[in-house]
Amino acid sequence: MPGTISPDLDAIENAALRAAIARATGLESGIPSGPEPTILDSESELEGVAALLRHRLGLDDSIRLSVYEDANHPLFPDAQHYRAARVQLSHGRRRYFFIAAYDAGSARLAFSVIAPCYACLSPVPSVTINSLADFGDLLMDARDQHEAPQFRSSPVHRAHCPVRGD
Repeated sequence: MPGTISPDLDAIENAALRAAIARATGLESGIPSGPEPTILDSESELEGVAALLRHRLGLDDSIRLSVYEDANHPLFPDAQHYRAARVQLSHGRRRYFFIAAYDAGSARLAFSVIAPCYACLSPVPSVTINSLADFGDLLMDARDQHEAPQFRSSPVHRAHCPVRGD
């Protein structure tokens, strides 16, 4: 897996597909190499979140990520005051939205793609994306994707959605 990827979204998607296939065939683990950047060492928390997603997806610094506070999801499970970060990766009309929030199970920042819920079609955190191979699995609609930590608890689900864990 290359360390850096060109800024074209087609190139990112193609690299993600290759990484997913390499992981599925056992050629590579799909885990990003090198130590993760720490959010605390960044100029701001939002820049730190962008740096972490760049690292996990193997994106270079020339790739523009828009990062802002998410109005709907907490940073920590059941948190009231700290909001998750929303990250947008886009090129032209195509775009992907990620939510960055702490996963209680792993005690680390997890990235999840925002996609329509299969039951209510509301845009909710759907699957966890913590590597380029995970992103490739999403693009291929692979069966071994991991449900996002906030999928069932997202307040964006419609009121009577059967998935919503109230």
